Amino acid sequence: MEDYTSNIKNSWEQFVYNDIIDETIRKDILESWIRCKKYGVSPMGGKGKNKNNDIKALIERNLELINVAKSVMESIYKIVEGSGFAIILSDKEGYILEVIGDKDIMERVNELNFLRGELWSEEAVGTNAIGTALYLNKPMQTIGAEHFGSDQHSWTCSASPIYDEDRNVIGCINMAGNYYDAHSHTLGIVTSAAESIQKQLALSNSYNLLNITFNSISDGMIVIDSFSSIKRINGRAMEILGLTLEETINLDIKNFITNIDFKSLLKETGKEIHNRECDLKGKNKNIKCIISVVPMKSNNKNIGIVITFKEIKYVHKLVSKLAGFKASYTFDDIVTRNDKMISMIKFAEKVAKSDCNVLIEGESGTGKELIAQSLHNGSKRKNGPFVAVNCASIPRELVESELFGYEKGAFTGATKEGHAGKFEIADGGTIFLDEIGELPLDMQSKLLRVLDNGKIVRVGGTFEKQLDVRVIGATNRILKKEVLNKNFRSDLYYRLSVMNIKTLPLRERKEDIELLVNHFTQSLSIKSGENLKQISSDYIEILKNNYWDGNVRELRNVVERDYYLSEDNILNSYQIEELKKTEDLEVETVYENNEVLSMEILEKREIQKAIEKTNGNMVKVAKLLNIGRATLYRKIKKYNIVYKN
Repeated sequence: MEDYTSNIKNSWEQFVYNDIIDETIRKDILESWIRCKKYGVSPMGGKGKNKNNDIKALIERNLELINVAKSVMESIYKIVEGSGFAIILSDKEGYILEVIGDKDIMERVNELNFLRGELWSEEAVGTNAIGTALYLNKPMQTIGAEHFGSDQHSWTCSASPIYDEDRNVIGCINMAGNYYDAHSHTLGIVTSAAESIQKQLALSNSYNLLNITFNSISDGMIVIDSFSSIKRINGRAMEILGLTLEETINLDIKNFITNIDFKSLLKETGKEIHNRECDLKGKNKNIKCIISVVPMKSNNKNIGIVITFKEIKYVHKLVSKLAGFKASYTFDDIVTRNDKMISMIKFAEKVAKSDCNVLIEGESGTGKELIAQSLHNGSKRKNGPFVAVNCASIPRELVESELFGYEKGAFTGATKEGHAGKFEIADGGTIFLDEIGELPLDMQSKLLRVLDNGKIVRVGGTFEKQLDVRVIGATNRILKKEVLNKNFRSDLYYRLSVMNIKTLPLRERKEDIELLVNHFTQSLSIKSGENLKQISSDYIEILKNNYWDGNVRELRNVVERDYYLSEDNILNSYQIEELKKTEDLEVETVYENNEVLSMEILEKREIQKAIEKTNGNMVKVAKLLNIGRATLYRKIKKYNIVYKN
């Protein structure tokens, strides 16, 4: 070693003082010396250059590398402790990040400025293991006078670049000691150390990625071991259960999920649970969730279980979106210039901001659902579901299960998983019970209980579910009269009509007819892609003179029909006159020998005619007559009408 260092020293002196190149010098060293002369590096120097004033930022920028490399550096130091070597870590530019070594070598390290924040690139201090290894992008050993700066001639250094997963250089690890202790094994040690750091960095990145993924999942997630103790839990799970991380340590999963046998799941291979409704015992309450349980396997043996779950109310919210349970209209969509209507809208806007139950009363076609949707969109529940239910369209025997849901096996034909009712789907939002006056009396009492305590029980179930639902009811009946006639419960009426909104029939707001016709024709023009048709003044006058039993709905239908029947660019009175002739003809047929028939006979005839026209399809009959199915069946029974299904 002395002969080698002596020869190198002579070659270094010839190069530095006389520009004589010794071809026996290692190619990497010789090329580095040539570069150093071009850089203008002083051969009489060789100490680290303090070119980084913000050491704190340097450390923070390379914190992950330091944390991983430090344990490897400490492991190497334990092997070489007492041998006069220091272990040094730099970043990708050559700035020193960490140094570990014996006391005596650390004193020499300090003299040479092998300190945090000092720069050890070739350009700064000349040929050295760190700077040259980073420049050449490969492991490098420098011995004695191979260093360009004379201050380093008593040193031997072995360095290896450190790479990330994409093979980008991120740092360098170096072993530095007395030149007479130089050995090729030191280069092998730092190369192995660099590879170890790279692997641990890759593992750390994978672990961090898994952690980020684990905690970014919108579902609650828990990992338990074979003893049912919690090993991992994400933030969403702790949020749902109302627990802190400390409270979950060594907690037995059976303490808050009681209706799943985890012991048998761990024993049986291949058994999994998916999308099961389950009650989780949170810190202060029971939480209804949808849960999935999947065992983890190793060597064909279950070693633990992964549990994922979400609150059922979020499932219902998603179902509401997919099923179209959404309110589209706002108060701005109500077309009017009528003073009473404007006052009603202002009142309704105030009602929307409260959370009270609302009863909307008015004739068919006066926009009760439009008001209901506007109430929802004007409330704090606007981001929740809006579920509309036509009470008259549900067969009597299905009303309870439709509104409140049913458990599995509750009745013949019930699905295995059970079924959520409309109230559950509306949790966190609004349920609109249209034609609420058609509800059977027994259902009225059950609805009253829900309005009183906000809880529902599924058909066939025993567990009361606490819901957060605002109820808006609507009817075209006069419910006070129905209460007097014992067709509607008085307690339900007063509980429901905390806020009462009455819609106006079109005949009481005739000034809105022209406004509505313009609105409808503009919408039809956009829908059809045609130019906007002009409206004649006599057409508007004829419309204003009509009684409009069907109110705005009837007006819209007439305008739509006339729009598509108009052959020219002017919506005129021809079609409305034809309609009037047809209606007059129909009225004449109900008179026989100038004898006026009773309303009951007329009603019976119309029902029979509708049944005949629809071939006994009761849904179509009810729609044709503009009445609820429950009302239809009641009238069929009243008039003893015989029909074929």
